[in-house]
Amino acid sequence: MRVGVLFLALLTAAACIRLVPIPAVEEPKAVIDRHVFAAAVEKTGDWAEPRDEKAVFVKARDGAVFSFLSLTDLQDEHTLAWKWYDPAGKLYRETEPIKIGRAGQIFARYVAWDEIRVLEAQDGGRWTAAVFLDGALALTARFEIR
Repeated sequence: MRVGVLFLALLTAAACIRLVPIPAVEEPKAVIDRHVFAAAVEKTGDWAEPRDEKAVFVKARDGAVFSFLSLTDLQDEHTLAWKWYDPAGKLYRETEPIKIGRAGQIFARYVAWDEIRVLEAQDGGRWTAAVFLDGALALTARFEIR
């Protein structure tokens, strides 16, 4: 008798199940292909490359920390913004969103960067850079200042 009631309950529950197909996922219009920290950015014409890539920066030797991005298949116009956090997790610097790309155009590769100065008075330790693409958090990465 119990088996019959259980079977009937399962059959009734199964009748309430409805499968709905998932809509197709749209390809992203901007993809961060690469992120590095560097002590410098070398500009040549309308292009730039990071120089002296590293994750540890020394106050007496390095003048800046660059957060350098390479994006691929960038379509249309987007915004990028950075937030830099000190070792205690306190917001150190925040950028206004910058526009990248152009409406109606596709870029196979696009670069962008932001920087903070390395000062003697800064707290040493592990810092965090957060990058926002179109207002959404795209990545976080950590570096050290000694």
